[in-house]
Amino acid sequence: MTILKTHGALLATALLSAAAFAPGAAWSQQGSKGLPPDAMAAYGGRWSTSCADASAPTLQVREDQLIVESGKRRVVGQSPETAHSFFGNSQPPARFDVALMSDVDKAGALTFLVFRETRGQSITLDAAKPVAGQLGPELMKLRYWRCDGAARATTPPVEPAATKQPPPPTGSPAALAQGPAMQKAWRAALGAMENDRWLVRREGPAPEPQWVTVAGTRYVLHAFCKPHDCHDNNAIALYDQGSGRIYGLVQRNGKNTLVGAPPQALAPQLDKLWREQWRQKN
Repeated sequence: MTILKTHGALLATALLSAAAFAPGAAWSQQGSKGLPPDAMAAYGGRWSTSCADASAPTLQVREDQLIVESGKRRVVGQSPETAHSFFGNSQPPARFDVALMSDVDKAGALTFLVFRETRGQSITLDAAKPVAGQLGPELMKLRYWRCDGAARATTPPVEPAATKQPPPPTGSPAALAQGPAMQKAWRAALGAMENDRWLVRREGPAPEPQWVTVAGTRYVLHAFCKPHDCHDNNAIALYDQGSGRIYGLVQRNGKNTLVGAPPQALAPQLDKLWREQWRQKN
């Protein structure tokens, strides 16, 4: 009986020794060393919320460690390995590539979830509750971009500045026509013609100012003329309240002149409005 027990013990010892050198055991020992070269080439290096900012929260993917750093906070996961089926039978998130899994002492798992974005590779964090507590909610919800390697993230494109739209025209046309903004714009548009009192001050007889829309823009139309000589000395002014631009057509001694450097397409419209005010009505 003693002989049989001794023989059984020797046999069990031999089987255990053989198992230690079996292919599966050899793979386990090799896997415990960390990430293989191909994984390091694809994912190794520095990742950050802002690669150009040395003070920004940062990740490090090393062969034997996954590291999260922000200021004085530092959490290190040991013996990382890759897991392409991290989500099991569930549908993985869009653009998911691989999970890099590690353990933080006895606190639990620290995982880097790698995604392939349009800008390049990015990582979000997944962690056991004790590890997530060490990191804090801010670090857990951030996205980290790859700063090293061929697949590093590109600089985010600068968003074009939104074109500031002028406020919609408001107010009484008569009040705007006599207001300081239109008066200032009108004096600037006149330039060398700023020597006739009636023309500068727009004091003569005038129809009631009104809103008009020309080529999609709403203007205050102010028509006025020289006292006692309206037929040969008169003018119209178009004032764009939103931009502050003003255009006009002035007739002095029977000669017409455009003022305010109106666009070429606007000149015929000014002539049409002038005729409506000073030829068709008079």
